[in-house]
Amino acid sequence: MTGVLPDGRGQGDDRGTGFTGPWNGSANIVAAAGALYYIYFAATGIQYPALDRSLFILLGMLIAFMTRPLGGTVLLRTVDILLIGAAILCTVRFNLMYLSFLQMVGLPISNLDLWLGWIMIALSFEACRRILGLAIPVMGILFLLFLFYGPHAPQPFTHIGFDARTIASYMYAGTDGIYGHITYVLASQMFLFLVFGAFLMRSGASDFFAQASMALVGHRPGGTAKAAVASSTIIGSITGSAAANVAISGSMTIPLMKAAGFKPHVAGGIEAAASTGGTIMPPVMGVAAFIMVALTGIPYSDVVLYSATPALLYFFFVYTQVHFYAQRNGLHGAPRHELPPVNATLKGGWFYLLPVGVVVAGVFQGYSLAFIGLIGIVAAFAVSWVSRKDRMMSKDIFLTLAAGTRQAMPIIVVAGPVAIIAQSVMLPGTGLRITGMLVSAGSGDLALTLLLIFAVAYVLGMGLSVVPAYILLATLAAPALLQLGVPLLAAHLLVMWWGQASNITPPVALASFVAASIAEAPLWRTGWQAVLKGAGLFLIPVLFAYQPGLLYAASPFQNVLTIGSIVLGIIAASGAIEGFLFHRLSVIERVLLGGGAAVLLFGHSIPVVVSGLLICGVILGMRRMKSEITDRRRRAAVDPTQPAQTEERRK
Repeated sequence: MTGVLPDGRGQGDDRGTGFTGPWNGSANIVAAAGALYYIYFAATGIQYPALDRSLFILLGMLIAFMTRPLGGTVLLRTVDILLIGAAILCTVRFNLMYLSFLQMVGLPISNLDLWLGWIMIALSFEACRRILGLAIPVMGILFLLFLFYGPHAPQPFTHIGFDARTIASYMYAGTDGIYGHITYVLASQMFLFLVFGAFLMRSGASDFFAQASMALVGHRPGGTAKAAVASSTIIGSITGSAAANVAISGSMTIPLMKAAGFKPHVAGGIEAAASTGGTIMPPVMGVAAFIMVALTGIPYSDVVLYSATPALLYFFFVYTQVHFYAQRNGLHGAPRHELPPVNATLKGGWFYLLPVGVVVAGVFQGYSLAFIGLIGIVAAFAVSWVSRKDRMMSKDIFLTLAAGTRQAMPIIVVAGPVAIIAQSVMLPGTGLRITGMLVSAGSGDLALTLLLIFAVAYVLGMGLSVVPAYILLATLAAPALLQLGVPLLAAHLLVMWWGQASNITPPVALASFVAASIAEAPLWRTGWQAVLKGAGLFLIPVLFAYQPGLLYAASPFQNVLTIGSIVLGIIAASGAIEGFLFHRLSVIERVLLGGGAAVLLFGHSIPVVVSGLLICGVILGMRRMKSEITDRRRRAAVDPTQPAQTEERRK
């Protein structure tokens, strides 16, 4: 998931995810045709459930087998051709038998469908392996083994077990497996938003957003890093992909940060953390938000509305950390004369905000998400004609359609395996058991239950990408929070945010991987720096459970008090993390400031908030007194008569 270049290749992509090699042309044609099909579906409103979902899965398989071959020999390429043929055969059979499958849910399927079902399961895992690696396919295989050997599973996970025919029936011939609701959401709702992101970036918007960010904040301390945060706020909210955001904005901001004095792994970590915020920033957010809509039934407009403030607070958290880091290390902004002029830059590219405005308006007007993605694409194409150098002609449109599909590949190929994993959890009732275990282990205490869920989320984030991590958390952990009285939206936003950890948490860390490659820095050091700068990703979700005002679920006064205290708490927390707040802080001061930050973040009432402010004020007062004493001693060392003169003035 990387940036889009005019020729349809990716930026910052050294893993070969672009369409290159002898089948490049065929892959581009398939990708563009797939995008056009879903554009047609959005424009006409005609729906063929079986075809829409199965073509989405087939699209990912065809491109994966074309662009990630087993090898270069004739024999291995022949194997790829056979896999493509098998994928087409399974898809055609599913569509021909769709109505029959609906009428025989729970009944045995034929031997042919048994074989085709297992072939389709294997092809789903193989396509995912070629694009995303082994982690998700291995987990999917383990869950299938769990279905097979249920009677031998340890308590409390024991179940009756399922045979190969039953598993194939649910995974291939049913409406809850590979072609289930998760695939429907990704195909009919999410996909065109990624294509829209590709069109908007190709129209020249990415350059404008980066230049505007540099013009507005580049002169401040750590200005290049702050520009990375600012540009990621906009670009990430459109692409909905952390890794794509890094590739688009990081290719410009990371070299500038390094030139300004930021260490390579710190520059990469800042960009990865800022880009991850794009997956939680409206209007597009990330794929997990669309799946949340499907799982909860909450309107997408509500998800967008209530997600805006927490997302802005996340970016503010990253911004303040960058500010204090820059001040602590003496990193100044760029001279104003070296930066783009503010007025001219904004005047020359304000129209790039129009497609974003069209999407936001469409969301709150209640149009279907597919149609909103379509009108966003049309608007992005229209604004490309304002600038002569960015005008999109027929070839550009074709390549951008292909590039949009290529950007969506990690989401397309993960749909099948994730659906298999989710079905493997729900089929034997394991999800309900794990939910009960979490509540029981937490002894009904919300704080302890959150700690357990966070541990699970962190481990999942280290091994899985965002989509499977969120679906598992939504299936297993969110119901436990609901039982403890956490509102539905708050519970799912919490696990969705924690599910984003895989963007920055090694070893998966897709955003950190791309940032490290651009920064030429070690992956693990870059990843852990991204975790530090992205601390809000782990902290702010806790506030969903404890601070109703953060999601505007309290009185107007309480909402304002909550958000105001959180802003102050973020400033204090950033100072504690970076060891700087107006001056360098000692270890004891950092600990005390962190305590004050916790009080401000979790305070519900005026007395509590005031006490948090007093703690922070005492620390600042101590630091001021210490600075004055140090200054006096320094002056006394230079002029021995100064203490006596000072004493005389006091008298």
